[in-house]
Amino acid sequence: MQAPEFVTSPANYQRCELSCIAHWLCFHALPRLLLAAVAIMLLSITPGRAEEVDIVRPNGVQTGQLLVHDRETGRYTPAVIRDSKVHFDISGMIAQVRLEQTFRNDTNGWVEAIYAFPLPDTGAVRAMEMQIGDRLIRGKISEKSIAKKIYLKAKKAGKKASLVEQQRPNLFTNRVANIGPGELVTVRLDYVQQVEFAQGEFSLRFPMTITPRYIPGAAAAEPTQEESYESLELNPYLGWVTPMLNPNIGSDAAPINSIEVTAELDVGMPLAKVDAAYHELAMARSKNRYEIRLAGRYSEMDRDFVMTWQAVTGATPQAAVFTERVGEETYGLLMVIPPALQSSNTLKQMAREIIFVIDTSGSMGGVAIKQARESLSVALSGLKPQDSFNIIEFNSHYRMLFNRAAGASLHNVQQALEYVRHLEAGGGTQMLPALRAAFDSPRVSSTEDKQKLRQVIFVTDGAIANERQLFEEITARLGDNRLFTVGIGSAPNSWFMRKSAQFGRGTHLHIGNLSEVNEKMATLFSQIASPIVANINVQWPVGVESFPQKIADLYRGEPVVVAVKFGTTPLEGEITVSGDVAGQPWSRKLKLPALGSEAYDTNSNHLGVATLWARRKITSLLDELVTGRPKEQVRADVLEVALGHSLLSPYTSFVAVEEKISRPKTFGLAKAAVANSRPRGQSPQSFAYPKTATTGPANFFFGCLSLFVAMMFVVMRREEVDHVATTSA
Repeated sequence: MQAPEFVTSPANYQRCELSCIAHWLCFHALPRLLLAAVAIMLLSITPGRAEEVDIVRPNGVQTGQLLVHDRETGRYTPAVIRDSKVHFDISGMIAQVRLEQTFRNDTNGWVEAIYAFPLPDTGAVRAMEMQIGDRLIRGKISEKSIAKKIYLKAKKAGKKASLVEQQRPNLFTNRVANIGPGELVTVRLDYVQQVEFAQGEFSLRFPMTITPRYIPGAAAAEPTQEESYESLELNPYLGWVTPMLNPNIGSDAAPINSIEVTAELDVGMPLAKVDAAYHELAMARSKNRYEIRLAGRYSEMDRDFVMTWQAVTGATPQAAVFTERVGEETYGLLMVIPPALQSSNTLKQMAREIIFVIDTSGSMGGVAIKQARESLSVALSGLKPQDSFNIIEFNSHYRMLFNRAAGASLHNVQQALEYVRHLEAGGGTQMLPALRAAFDSPRVSSTEDKQKLRQVIFVTDGAIANERQLFEEITARLGDNRLFTVGIGSAPNSWFMRKSAQFGRGTHLHIGNLSEVNEKMATLFSQIASPIVANINVQWPVGVESFPQKIADLYRGEPVVVAVKFGTTPLEGEITVSGDVAGQPWSRKLKLPALGSEAYDTNSNHLGVATLWARRKITSLLDELVTGRPKEQVRADVLEVALGHSLLSPYTSFVAVEEKISRPKTFGLAKAAVANSRPRGQSPQSFAYPKTATTGPANFFFGCLSLFVAMMFVVMRREEVDHVATTSA
């Protein structure tokens, strides 16, 4: 008998050939491709060498920091915060604030320190001083470019010098040159802030940390001269700007970046309550004056400090003017509270089209996304059957729940609630496409739906760095829409929230705790469903310069607040404030006390009113950039006001130089960071990868990996080739 011979059909032979090729690809070629892909990806993410620059890149900064940069290694080493204090002296509608932080140079060399700090965007920084040992250096205001040259010259000569600059309306930096080994540095900043009033409650917000920001490519590539969109910690693939964080900070840990908060509150009226939403207070009272401090004395700088107070029933003035005389000129701050607004039956039944825009980017991770989901759920539950609505979710891309606004039927609302329940945070913060989609989304075809008032409710933490680009877009596309912003999280970008609502002809609110959601969303819906105070006009008895020049329409519970410069004209006569409430005319008169009278002397000692007027004028001038006024004209006008009132602005800086030389020429100068506190409840940004956008190297790697796994699966599942054994006869 002959040996058996294996005979294979042509089809089986072809299958064998394909199997061999697959085995070769899986076990020989593909592993090499994967190794090459890994090598390429590792090379592509190698961190670049830090550049030596003369300006700080502050977008990644959260709490106040002292940054010490080692020029040789390119690394940042922590300095030590010895003490942080903030004190509020509140009188009437004015808060005078002093922020003080002390650091120590723990290195063995002479350093240049970079101190970065967030402040309220409405605050007017009017004084700075730096104390090093027993030497006190007071800053002087100067044009930004001139101040920088003075600082760099002193730094090179070995003199102690400091430079304070505004990077954004709510973010400032301070550089200190030639700090010796072991020296203590104390930074003091004085600023003035207007007290807010809404819904019968006074409030003051002090930011102590800033949420990491997202930088869209276009904005990062084209920073303005006055604002830097670069950062110390910019991830080139994810787009997130993140600061150095202290890994030892936790909810149960002792404060690492701690601050002591104190206040004196004297508003000239009895108070029903004084409270802080996110901190516990201890108080001592003497008549109408309150001395306030934190119950535990110190707090971690991981969330904003928000203090509120409420007058006893009937004690809140319905109209008041606070004045300050500087030299021969008088300045004023006018506050008038319109009558309580009641929705008419017609307006209560008015149908609306509400577009909810919700931020689900990486910075919303942790507690913030829970607050956002709860806020949106409460809002959806408050819709009326005659309303229509839609939801736009965005991170690196945006998604719409419906193609266009749908009726608020029970089925549609339930579908939306289920959609909201599954929202998760991750990815970049591409706000611009989402806002465009909200403003430009098509109307429903029926005549009734076309007549609905469209209101856009924007729920976000505002963690972006291209604010001005968004303001311009809101102004250009608003049309007959109205934009309302809801700030989410322990440290939202309040400047973005407030200005977006201003340009969007709406209002803004903050939600920092889940327990606040129901009350604050109910307040918002009450506002947007109520008639507004429209066509507001203020008639002055003398010629004045007032800001804002055009008063926007007001929503329920909002007062008219105007900063005014009376000049040298004696104060006398009446101020008349008028407008339309629910279509009916309304007016209120306020008599000005004559110069030299007892009433004038009693009411003319409100320090800071002139500073607030100057800050309001600067803000109004900068807003003209959004509406297209030439930059050079705006710059010239801002410089005149800022230099005249000694205020920080995009075009002015504080500079201070000690005349004697401190650092010997034989010693070099290094640069020196303080690990800071992540906003309370926020998840780490390192895990906030985009849900809908992946980098080129990552796409290549994961594509190869997926192909490899798929081919292995096919080979392992393939049946054995059917070999037929025959014997010849």
